[in-house]
Amino acid sequence: MKSLFAALSLLLGSSVYAATEGNSGAAFLHHFDTDKDGKVSLDEFRAPGDQSFKTIDTDGDGFATAEEAAAFEQKMRDMMIKRKQAVSKSRKDDS
Repeated sequence: MKSLFAALSLLLGSSVYAATEGNSGAAFLHHFDTDKDGKVSLDEFRAPGDQSFKTIDTDGDGFATAEEAAAFEQKMRDMMIKRKQAVSKSRKDDS
C-alpha cells in the first residue's frame, strides 16, 4: 500500500512542483486550495484523497480491496512509464 501512495504522490507532485517552481507553501496551496481563497479547509485537504479512493474503488461499493488497489497501482506505474517515454521521445525530437 505504501507504493500505491508513493505512485500517487509522484504523479500529483510532479505537476504541482512544476506549477509552483519548488515553493512548498505555494505547492500546497496550488494543490489543495480549490476555492482560491488563500487557505485550505479540511474538506479541501481531504478532497484529493476522497477522489483517489473513488478511483481505486472501481466497483463503487465503498470499499477498496487488495485487488482494486493493486490494479490502481499498476495503472499509475503504466502512466508514469508512458510519461517518461513521451518526455524521452520529445527530448530526442528536439535534438
